[in-house]
Amino acid sequence: MDEVGYKVGTNAESWRSDQSQTITFIVTEDCNLRCKYCYITHKTSNNVMDFEVAKEFIDYILTAPINRRDAAVIEFIGGEPFIEVELIDMICDYFKLKTYELKDKWYWNYRINICTNGVNYSDNAVQRFIYKNKGKISLTITIDGTKKKHDLQRVFPNGDGSYDIIRKNVDLWLQQFTGNTKVTFAHEDLPLLKESIIELWNIGIVDIAANVVYEDVWHEGDDLVFEAQIKALADYVIDNRIFDKYTCTLFDDMLGGPYTEEELAQTSCGAGKMLAVGPTGNIYPCMRYHHYSLNNKNEVIIGDAKTGIDADRVRAYGTLMYKYQSDEECLNCDYAKGCPFCQGFNYDEAESETNFQRAKYVCKMHKAQVRANNYYFARLYNEFGIKRKNSIVQKKLVFLLSDDYVTYCSNKNSSSSITKMDNDTIKKGLDFAHQNNLRPVFVHSSSANSFEDVPYYKYFNILHIIPAQYYNAIQGKELILVFDKDNITLEVPLQEYVILNVEQSEIGKLAEYVTTLFNKTNRINLNILGFNKDFNYSLYKEELIRIGHYIVQKIENAEGVKEINVLTDILLVNEHDHCGAGDKSITLAPNEKFYICPAFYMENTQNTVGDLDKGKNIPNEQLYSFKFAPLCNACDTYQCENCVYKNKKYTNEVNVSPSFQCKKSHTERAISLQLQTALEKEVSLTHYMENVEYSDPYDNLENLSDKDVQYYNTNL
Repeated sequence: MDEVGYKVGTNAESWRSDQSQTITFIVTEDCNLRCKYCYITHKTSNNVMDFEVAKEFIDYILTAPINRRDAAVIEFIGGEPFIEVELIDMICDYFKLKTYELKDKWYWNYRINICTNGVNYSDNAVQRFIYKNKGKISLTITIDGTKKKHDLQRVFPNGDGSYDIIRKNVDLWLQQFTGNTKVTFAHEDLPLLKESIIELWNIGIVDIAANVVYEDVWHEGDDLVFEAQIKALADYVIDNRIFDKYTCTLFDDMLGGPYTEEELAQTSCGAGKMLAVGPTGNIYPCMRYHHYSLNNKNEVIIGDAKTGIDADRVRAYGTLMYKYQSDEECLNCDYAKGCPFCQGFNYDEAESETNFQRAKYVCKMHKAQVRANNYYFARLYNEFGIKRKNSIVQKKLVFLLSDDYVTYCSNKNSSSSITKMDNDTIKKGLDFAHQNNLRPVFVHSSSANSFEDVPYYKYFNILHIIPAQYYNAIQGKELILVFDKDNITLEVPLQEYVILNVEQSEIGKLAEYVTTLFNKTNRINLNILGFNKDFNYSLYKEELIRIGHYIVQKIENAEGVKEINVLTDILLVNEHDHCGAGDKSITLAPNEKFYICPAFYMENTQNTVGDLDKGKNIPNEQLYSFKFAPLCNACDTYQCENCVYKNKKYTNEVNVSPSFQCKKSHTERAISLQLQTALEKEVSLTHYMENVEYSDPYDNLENLSDKDVQYYNTNL
């Protein structure tokens, strides 16, 4: 397998991005082009910044008692900023002089940033300015790709295309700067996406920031065109093996998956954290709040160059977070991560004058981009062995390739049927998984290796769960090996993690099995098969203590941490990571039907919750999520399996655990508490436990004493 990394799929680093403060000067509202997709919809030649306004703003920024970062990015924007290159030159000179006089930290730590359309790039005045600020300036020319694509959008006021003029200046620019550009796509030019990006790479522009417009311009089917174009570009990148040479923001290993709790406290852009000053001296959260790019609302002014910033007007921008700006659709979206928006555009489109409402015109386009990225990273791994560095959390579609599938959870599969999933069903299932942002998980037969690898599979990021004895039969794939007492002594290469199935009747040998298997892996997911209310908790506790001693011994011998889900997970996660059936995963059986999990399929094939043709349809789907699990919400045994099949079987509700399942988890919790001190010396724990008085969260429910349940309490 090739061990090189990738650049296509990462973002180019910007200068001191985590330490710099962006200060934007809107030096003019005029432009020498009339790009059709431009968000500056009210251009005028009358409003040019006065130099005295710029000086006042610089004086204020450098002397006011406001928090400033260690470095500054001085950004100039229009319209077209180089229409006023002499003014920009004067502003930069004044900034340098003033920071020198004040012995300000920004005297050394600054960069000048300009994005130009390139029309007058070769003018003498522009070239003098560039030479004068050599080493301190970052400059981008916006060129959209091929001549056809560029001239569709980037036109002069008379409608003529600008490509020929700008292309000549690009050659000069590339002699002076590293090639990076911004490319925007709208409905008309989507079919030209692939060839445009390739053209830019070929002429020497190595870093491309590409995006679609946020506005309500999209037609039915545009998302499918967008996805197809990115996938075609991915094929070009893979087939020509150039994934380590360029960057393009159409590919991003951070895209997709639901928001995490940490991410919900973030937002999509830095409005309010950056500052923009307009031609008259008004200060804005960013330039998108200036009147010339607003169509429905009044501009938002947070201060002026003379009197400074109104702190109360800025407070709202410090509170902008996904969790407050998003509706339920966005908060629960399986594609949410990386979905872009502009705060100023949100404000302009909102039903009231607020920043706490998201415009969602790019929803389908973002989902298409996520699917295309999944395709790209799947090919990258399957053909070159290069894993996606930032693996996204995806819900799963579990494929039971055979009725005698290998058991991979605590519900033992005892079927002797050899009914197999045919290739057509697998292909349809993979297509369904791709369209719904689900990760395919192939669960193989327990009795024979009959898997046929086909070329179509290389387009999907498939996880294979197989019996350990068939390890050599599937090469170059992402595997989870399943062990039991019969194959536990097999010699296999060191695995990232494995599954261990132990019968309830064999619990007395648990520690022996676990310590043997730890020679092949650093992590074990343990399943107790046949687990029910007759479980021997005392014997289980003794075996867990032995396993705990083994883990501590390995730490004391500086051999690292050995993880086993039933003991260490509770210390390493801060929320319930239950079985996920019906919530984080759904199962596809050989009959093309969907089931909550394999156990529901094996119990009764009529338990279907949809099929490949009509899609999934889970009644009361919310009940499978942690949010609707009343006992789990009253409990911190985060390692609990919380098997929804057992829940339904013993309590008649998928979201209410039987007492014996809770008791097992609290038996594990007690041993984990003893491990806590040893583990925290070796790894960073996310959950610190204390002693609790209960072994069943049912006894810990709020206001339980007020409920009329005494008749049902068998402990009385």
